[in-house]
Amino acid sequence: MAQAQDKMTRLCLFLEEHQLAPHPINYHVAYAYISADNAELNKEIALCISNKQPLDDFILENLYQRHLSQEQKSQDLLIKGVTKVVNNIETLTTEGSLAINQYIAQLDSSLLSIDENNLTESRQVLASIIDASHKLKTSQLKLQDNLMQAQTETKKTKQKLLALKQATHKDPLTGLFKQNYMIEQAQLWIDENKSLCAINISIDDFNDFSCRYGHIISDVVLNKIASKVKSYVLESGLPVRTKQEEFLIILPELELTVVTEIAEKMRSGVEKLRFVSSRTGRRLPTITISMGIAQISPNEELNHLTRKASSATEQAKQAGKNTVIQHFKK
Repeated sequence: MAQAQDKMTRLCLFLEEHQLAPHPINYHVAYAYISADNAELNKEIALCISNKQPLDDFILENLYQRHLSQEQKSQDLLIKGVTKVVNNIETLTTEGSLAINQYIAQLDSSLLSIDENNLTESRQVLASIIDASHKLKTSQLKLQDNLMQAQTETKKTKQKLLALKQATHKDPLTGLFKQNYMIEQAQLWIDENKSLCAINISIDDFNDFSCRYGHIISDVVLNKIASKVKSYVLESGLPVRTKQEEFLIILPELELTVVTEIAEKMRSGVEKLRFVSSRTGRRLPTITISMGIAQISPNEELNHLTRKASSATEQAKQAGKNTVIQHFKK
C-alpha cells in the first residue's frame, strides 16, 4: 500500500512539474515512467528532461503510441501480415500465369506435330485428342483471365493497405506523418545511399498564441499552417509533425539551393496566411515560422540531420524569427 501511495505521489508531482493535464494518456505515460517498466520510454523522457525540452501533450501522446499502445502494435502487425499474404498471392498468380502461357505454347506445338504425322489409322483418336486439347486450352485461357483479374484485385488491395498504413502513421490533427514513420522511411533512403536534406520548422511564439486564444483556435491555426507547409512538398519529400508546434520535412536527393528556395516559399506562404476569429470576427495576429536547413551525405545517420536542422532553427529564432537559417559545419 505504501509503495502504491508513493507512486501516486510521484506521478502527481511529475504531472505538476511538467504542467501536464491529468488525462488518461498523460496519466498512463507518467505511471509507466514512474514505474520504470519500459526502458525505451524512460530513456526518451530522460533525454527530453536532460535537454530541457518541454514535455507537452503531443510528446506524451507520441510516446504512448510508440511504446504503450497495444492497439497500434496490433494494427502494425496486422498490416505487415496482410501485406505479406498479398505479396505471396501476387507472386503465385504471376507464376501461375507464366506456367499457363508456357503450357499453351507447348500444347500448340504438340498439336501441330500430331497433325503433321497424319497417320490414317489414328485419325479418329487424333481428332478426339485435338478436340480435348482445344477444350483444355479454352479452360486454361479462362483460368488465365481469372488470374489476371486476381492480379488486378491484388494490386487494388495493396494500394488500400498502403493507404491504411499511411493513415496509422499520420498525425490526426495536421495530417502530417508521425515520427516513427519518418524514421522508417528515412532509413530506407539512407540504406539506398541517398543524400538527405531537412527543413525544421518552428511556429514563432505559438505557446503565447495558444494561451491567449485557446486550444481550439490554436488547433485550427496549426492545421492550416501544416496544410500550407505540406503544399510546397507534394511528392518530393516527407512532412512530419515532431513537436506541438514543430514540423520536419525530409527531402531526398535534392540540392541544398533548391531546398533553401522551398523553405523560403514556405516561410513567405505562412506569413501571408490570414486568420479571423469566427466568434468575434476580429483578425488574429500574423503567424510566422523560423526554419533551419541541414544536409547529410549518404554515410551519415538520421539523428545527425535532425540535430543540425534543429540547431539551425534555434539560430533562426535568435536572429529575430521569421527567417531561414542554413546549418554550416564549424
